[in-house]
Amino acid sequence: MGLSVLTHNAVRTRELINDLSRKGYPTSQLLADAGIRPQELESTEPFLPFEKIAAIWEASAEMTGDDLLGFRRGQTSDMRLGGLITYFGMASPTLADLIRNVARYRRVFSDAIELDTSDLDSRGILTWHFRVPTLTRHRQNLEFNSASLTTAARKLTGRDLHPLEVTFNHPRNEHVQDFDRFFGCAVAFGAERNMIRFRDRDLELPLLTADDRLHDILQNYCEEILRRKRDAPSNLVSQVERLAIDRLTNGTATQDAIANELAMSKRTLARRLAEEGTKFQLVIENLRQALARDYIKDSDLSLTEIAFLLGYRDASSFSTAFRRWTGKTPSQMRAEEGS
Repeated sequence: MGLSVLTHNAVRTRELINDLSRKGYPTSQLLADAGIRPQELESTEPFLPFEKIAAIWEASAEMTGDDLLGFRRGQTSDMRLGGLITYFGMASPTLADLIRNVARYRRVFSDAIELDTSDLDSRGILTWHFRVPTLTRHRQNLEFNSASLTTAARKLTGRDLHPLEVTFNHPRNEHVQDFDRFFGCAVAFGAERNMIRFRDRDLELPLLTADDRLHDILQNYCEEILRRKRDAPSNLVSQVERLAIDRLTNGTATQDAIANELAMSKRTLARRLAEEGTKFQLVIENLRQALARDYIKDSDLSLTEIAFLLGYRDASSFSTAFRRWTGKTPSQMRAEEGS
């Protein structure tokens, strides 16, 4: 059963790993601890589960003793490493257009990030967050994003612009002054959201790299990528399945628990599953059925053990459910498979 997760462009993670390796850090162990094989970073545009990327960045900050690792790299990283979405943004007419384009076509480079430009025109505000469970540490990535966007805005407009306001959802007690100096405004941590508020006059600035013809060409490429993603099966059901598998045995595969892991409310999860033509209990039922068939066919587990793995009270309850699914008892199915 293929289970999918929210992926994110890993080019800058590869750059980080390469830099650390050149400095003599044990990057092989770093990758292994995050569950990443080196081959996964070898493609031109590697994509990895965002939770693994976040783990790499957090572990790298601890390994190097640099609490500002993401923030510093955001100021120096080559913006062109972002690939298609970066070149498309660079070809935009103005800074506001760049931000809107990156937000609109964010799925080109990430399934995990959400960018909100609904208040950009009226208040100059951009907010963003990653769709990860609350306990997933990803401070380095958030600080990288804010620094890299601000650095790119300065380079592409040729102006030393400073936001009016910058806030982060995560707390930080040390090196806050470094952020104040870089952004040129007071930066708040432990705030309600991750946010950059730009000056209206800065958003209207033309980009030095603006290119209408290239913009139109790259926009067509981005549209094609989004079309292919829309036509592909949604990975929400697979995410629910992935998270539920580990919780079936202890009875915690509930809609509340799964929604919390997906960083959304129970109501939002129900709505998004409904948009996919299903509902939570049906996903769990189908998952149990698929796993039950696999266990019956491909293992020597007893019916009591299978019942436990699937979260049933006893073998009798499991047998009743299995007969409802297949019209046969588990014993009958196993006997047929073995004949």
